[in-house]
Amino acid sequence: MKSSMLFSLGLIVCACTQSSIAQSFQPRAPRAAQPSTTRPVLTAENAESSSGVSSDLLELYGKTKAVRSEADVTGIARSCSKVIPDTARSKTDREYAASLLAWALNRRGEMRSELAAQMVEKDEVKEATQLDRLAVDDFTTAVRYAPRNWRMRHNLAIALAMKGDYPGSIEQLTNAIEFKPDYPNAYFNRGELYFELQQYTFAINDYTSAIELNGNDPQYYNSRAHCLFLLESHEDAIADYRRAAELGSDSAVYQTDLADAYQFLGRWEDAAKAYRAAVAINNQLPRAYQNAAWLMATCPDAKLKNVELALSAAKKAIELSGTRTPQGLDTLAAATAASGKYADAVNLMQQAVEMSTDKSERNELTQRLQLYQRGQAYVQPQSLAAAQRTNTGIRTASGTDANSR
Repeated sequence: MKSSMLFSLGLIVCACTQSSIAQSFQPRAPRAAQPSTTRPVLTAENAESSSGVSSDLLELYGKTKAVRSEADVTGIARSCSKVIPDTARSKTDREYAASLLAWALNRRGEMRSELAAQMVEKDEVKEATQLDRLAVDDFTTAVRYAPRNWRMRHNLAIALAMKGDYPGSIEQLTNAIEFKPDYPNAYFNRGELYFELQQYTFAINDYTSAIELNGNDPQYYNSRAHCLFLLESHEDAIADYRRAAELGSDSAVYQTDLADAYQFLGRWEDAAKAYRAAVAINNQLPRAYQNAAWLMATCPDAKLKNVELALSAAKKAIELSGTRTPQGLDTLAAATAASGKYADAVNLMQQAVEMSTDKSERNELTQRLQLYQRGQAYVQPQSLAAAQRTNTGIRTASGTDANSR
């Protein structure tokens, strides 16, 4: 995640539901896992020219270079706020004070947002939420005093997105793009919001604009691939997933997303190869193990089935995640059933069903539970995509009956 991508929506892009490829397509981590970032800092040099500005304001400007804390910028903001309405001061002074005030509020908003992210990592959600609200107030006021400053509008957009105000965020990103049309991450961030709102065509357009400005960012391709996949432009999506994996060759997530897409399309050998690449890059990524385990346990191609490794990988995924989830138990149950231990598989699936809070997921889990109760293992169809189109009754988003052997 690049520094300008300051919010993390924690999207799970499911082309075939959580249960059909466990935890499929998870491009971005929840905010709690967001890396520490620093926004592009608007320097006070970008304010007004200092020509004709009074010495007290030039002294305030000097302090901007040594800002270290929220108290520092708050002091600058308070001093500027006294000058702006003072009709005894010159127009030059008042305009310069407004510029410095906008800078100070923008910087304080950045500090508050960064601190909020740290608090989320410590599970101090209530305090983080309050800081996020204060950051929105800071950015909003900063934009009022510097309406054509694209960086401030971008920061406000990010803060609004974190608050859940996606339409407001999109409006600010649109304004930022108007003032800075060559900034790719503004398009990317707006695309992320359109994606969250399920406006996939708009999202694709923005991802494409970002790619045209910077064709070397793997996340741009990966995000566009998610949209293309959901719109069933599978080959175009695969091309983008592959490009993301090439550009982000050190990311196991990109390889896993590619593998999940291959698995969905029934390209078993390609999926297996991509999962192996993912684990080679990062042997601590639970999703790579979990989805690889699903492939090895349920693949209809006998050459790629490996029940022993599937069991090992499914257990490893649960161990690495540090928690037992319905998806993790579902995968382990599939591998257990494939080994012929149906009673154990039934026990695991009963736990998964009890744990699940999603109605559609519970229906799918229940169907596989019934399958194992009949002494049958689950086997994927030749292509999940084809199965969804032909309604052949396999593990799909609609929760239809599973195939068996």
